Amino acid sequence: MRGIKNLLFVLFVAVLASTAGTASAGEETYDQFSLLYQKSAGQLVDGAGTPASQWAWNPGDDGTSVIRWDAPSHWNNPGDGLEHFVRDGDWLYLDGYENQSTGTYNVQRVTSEQIGDVNCAGLTDLPGHGGQQHYVRWTVPAQGYCLVAQGTITTPAGVVTFKHQQVWYPAGDCQTRFFGTVRCVQQHEQWWDDNGHPFSLRIERSVFLGEGLGMGLSIHSTVGDGVPIDWTADLKNVWTWG
Repeated sequence: MRGIKNLLFVLFVAVLASTAGTASAGEETYDQFSLLYQKSAGQLVDGAGTPASQWAWNPGDDGTSVIRWDAPSHWNNPGDGLEHFVRDGDWLYLDGYENQSTGTYNVQRVTSEQIGDVNCAGLTDLPGHGGQQHYVRWTVPAQGYCLVAQGTITTPAGVVTFKHQQVWYPAGDCQTRFFGTVRCVQQHEQWWDDNGHPFSLRIERSVFLGEGLGMGLSIHSTVGDGVPIDWTADLKNVWTWG
């Protein structure tokens, strides 16, 4: 029975590889690190070991998936800011944000997008994709790259203007607090908006994703809610749900 299960798993992986768009054999892909097409979940703890953040993916049809981030103490309540993603070819796109507490969906649309090298130099325009944001390349490239998106988020309270700058680094090995040496990718991101305040930098952080473990392998934030901070949390527990 175990041998049959292993064979079915191998066949399943082979089917995934055959439908992976531009990814070819031997290439690493974003889903290996994010686990976005699994009902995966994880919990991070702060330096004192206190549960600090939690995430869970809810995959859908046609390459879509939704992620929720929230405080563990709030997890049994409706979540807000759930991010809706969809894959098309070699890109994962961000479409908008769901607020379960009010039953609303806040559509995000970019007005300009650029891609450049790991130093955010040599920026060139990206082609539009119905206003959805180019969030991350599906195939993890051997060189880092920078993405700069600007646009609006339409909410019941009005339109929010934003800028999102990300640097994605090549895959490598990370030394982790709870899982030893893990293959990982790093995202460094900065976020500006004018949501109830003058347009300003609101978030800056480095986020690591672990192969086979998922999101938030480690997070180090240096700006939160527009003020300097020094906050770190590490992934401690992972599971599947449903």
